[in-house]
Amino acid sequence: MLEHMIDSPELNKYLMTFKAGQTILLEGDDSQDLYILVSGEVDVIKGLRKITEISKKGTAFGEISFLLGEKRTATVKAKDDVKVICIPKEKVPVILKESPDLLKELARFLARRLDETSQVLFGLKELCDQLPDAVVLSDRDGKILSWNTAAEKLYGREENQMRYSSAGEIYEDPEIYKSFLEEVKSRYSVKEKILRVRHPDRGIRHISTSTTVLYDGQHNFQGVLSLGRDVTAVKTLERRYRRTRHWCIPLFVLLGLFAAGFFYGYPYFSQGYKALDARKQELRDDLAINYRLLKSLLTDAFEGRARSETSQVLKGFFDVQKGITIPYTGVVLLDKGRRVLDAYSIKPGTDTEGMVGSSYVGIDFEGSERSPHRVLTVYRTDKDHPMGHKGLELAFEVRKNNELLGWVVFQMDVDLLERKYGIDEEGLKKFHFERSQPG
Repeated sequence: MLEHMIDSPELNKYLMTFKAGQTILLEGDDSQDLYILVSGEVDVIKGLRKITEISKKGTAFGEISFLLGEKRTATVKAKDDVKVICIPKEKVPVILKESPDLLKELARFLARRLDETSQVLFGLKELCDQLPDAVVLSDRDGKILSWNTAAEKLYGREENQMRYSSAGEIYEDPEIYKSFLEEVKSRYSVKEKILRVRHPDRGIRHISTSTTVLYDGQHNFQGVLSLGRDVTAVKTLERRYRRTRHWCIPLFVLLGLFAAGFFYGYPYFSQGYKALDARKQELRDDLAINYRLLKSLLTDAFEGRARSETSQVLKGFFDVQKGITIPYTGVVLLDKGRRVLDAYSIKPGTDTEGMVGSSYVGIDFEGSERSPHRVLTVYRTDKDHPMGHKGLELAFEVRKNNELLGWVVFQMDVDLLERKYGIDEEGLKKFHFERSQPG
């Protein structure tokens, strides 16, 4: 401390007295004079909270503003009657030059203060390194000041690599992070926000980020403290759950209709027509169920010609039937003018994108006007049949309020039809399906 220096004539002329409760320094003030406590006790206040007190004779304070040339970082008030030496900023260099001992004592005092502060910061850094969440501290300009070991693992970058770099660099979309930061500033803190980060080795990760704005005592924005944890696994499960939930109802409907077909069979779907053998009845019931299911899911999409919706429905329709032997290899959607709106196939090598926009106008839609289905004979080329091969497709009407919107076309597996069901083109033409009620 500087207690043996305060009686020197060079300093005594700067002696000042403050009554209890008087303010000696004000946080945010521009003054940069240096103070040394002669007697009494003072409180150091940050914002509205007392952070420490000074009672040791010869203790210097206000040195941060003097050395850095910045505004006061705290308020100092007299706790009782106080005497201090207040050295004006412009006089400090002269006094230090004339009093080398004072310079040495002041340097020793500041070194001890720096050592104590360094130990506190080091202890705080060690504590942060023990936390399981990533801790990131950035300044008012968004530059990273510090982050802990968990942050290094989470973001795949070492602290010395990222120090003084923009915090936005670690996020997949810096503009989203910038908007998020503005939200934090307006609300003071945001408990949780999922942001996307590109890890150098692990690719895109979803990070749950909780952020608090740091202000000084004058409510000036100083920086941001963020906590982050990896929730990629949770987000993946959520996506799977949403996908499963999206198809749960259609799946249950599908299973219910399968059950209904099993229990009620032919009389339910084709009243008034002679019974077929069990396998053909199974095929017809399967087609009727899937036609009605797709019709219910696609009617609105047909009206809006929304391919993004139809593609999702078709993919989900085949996804829920994986592992099940089905009598068709793909589904084609036609508008009322018989032009292809969308297509999906599980047959390798099928160019469904190339089919979109093509026309079925030249193909005969053979069948009974009393049934909503038509049997189509088509010839398509592929890598195994460059000259083309014959295929069978079943087209079902899609109507709303008795108005034709288009067709759902099943591309049949001809080999399976013959092998498992013992049915050919003529047999398919004899099938009968009940029309849905107008709606």
